[in-house]
Amino acid sequence: MSTLPVSQEAAMALAQAALHDRVAGCLFGSALGDAIGLYTEFLNADLSAKAYPTRSFTLLPSEKATPFRRDRHRDFHRPGEWTDDTDHAMLILLSYLHSDGKEMSPQDFASRLSIWVRMGLRALDTLPLGLGRTVGAIVRSKDYLEGPEAKAREHWTKHNYNAAPNGSLMRTHPIGLMCLNKSVEETFEVAASYSVVTHVDPRCVIACVIGTALVRGIVRGEVLNETHVDEMIETAIAWYAARQEKELEDPARKDEPRLDVEELKTYTTAKTLADLQLDESYKIGYVYKTFGSGILLLRQAMRRVESTKGLRSQLMTFEPLITDLIMEGGDADTNACFAGALVGSFLGFKALPPHWRDGLRYGTWLMDKTEGLCTILGVVAGSYSGSGDKDTAPDGGRGYLTDDQMERKCMEMQAWMAQQETEWKKSQEGDKKKWFAWK
Repeated sequence: MSTLPVSQEAAMALAQAALHDRVAGCLFGSALGDAIGLYTEFLNADLSAKAYPTRSFTLLPSEKATPFRRDRHRDFHRPGEWTDDTDHAMLILLSYLHSDGKEMSPQDFASRLSIWVRMGLRALDTLPLGLGRTVGAIVRSKDYLEGPEAKAREHWTKHNYNAAPNGSLMRTHPIGLMCLNKSVEETFEVAASYSVVTHVDPRCVIACVIGTALVRGIVRGEVLNETHVDEMIETAIAWYAARQEKELEDPARKDEPRLDVEELKTYTTAKTLADLQLDESYKIGYVYKTFGSGILLLRQAMRRVESTKGLRSQLMTFEPLITDLIMEGGDADTNACFAGALVGSFLGFKALPPHWRDGLRYGTWLMDKTEGLCTILGVVAGSYSGSGDKDTAPDGGRGYLTDDQMERKCMEMQAWMAQQETEWKKSQEGDKKKWFAWK
């Protein structure tokens, strides 16, 4: 029998329930942003508006999930599927679960990323769709696993220090959850160590550092308003500036550019999505565009909740914000993946729209891993053995694929796409016949 006063016990139970809700909100919010963002990824704002004039999306098969605009990019996917963004986040999460929460290992993540590039996410038996050029070039380089950061730095140097894509920012939000019981400074360090596995540019690293720390602070109930957001940004900048000064004492790195704080703040203080020019063709995948859009949506969510202080406001916030974001086009799935992690952490799982949340293709699987994480972190009571969960093994408990098996899987995908194309053409022909009959 508990010796705590009833009111104190009830308060603790409510606090744990809120923590649980926010952890799930982070992981599901991000995956949903990814899945919804796929609808407009690589389109511009005008094409997005023409493709989806109602600006309304559902992932539920029972409600006839919103079909994709038909093109070569989207034809590989089914509504409700997430992309490489969430796959990479899951690699980090699965690595942590496999150690039963005892280890956060960038090296193990790099190893899993190398497997993903060749075989996809083995736990779900999915193909490595959406592989980015930066990640592909670095991870496929010779001897990558002998020194991931060194290979990433070599790639960056070769590209004249200009490569600052969003491939590390899209995946690091689970680290904010894994660091719930660590200090802010420890969280900064862990986030940076996972970024440099592929992305060493200061802009990539600082974005990961701030984004990860915000997730941690939001879920812990410490980042509650825009003032707290700004304070976290300033704290991270000071931490990173000191870290970089020490790193650049190495003569071999003396030519590396320092962090441009003014440019960073331009993106963290954007007033509107239009200010970010998210569909700007030559900078679509720029890390600060993704970062800035996530910070802006978090600010907007905080303003909405603060202005009404009502549950209904919370329930009506996630969908319109994410919809506004993806309708800007650009790297929409990655922008919404990061923004979804922040806003989902802030609003919680229960505030996510059911017609999105319940249509996520691997939602049941994701909830199982979420519950495992919450158990390891002590957020919920129960027992979970990550090392005993076959999904968390590097091969997902399915074994590794041979080249022949991968070729067969790719051929099966091509056959499925051809079948979908045939069925779509038949449906279009049927619609034409109905129209002429009516006329």
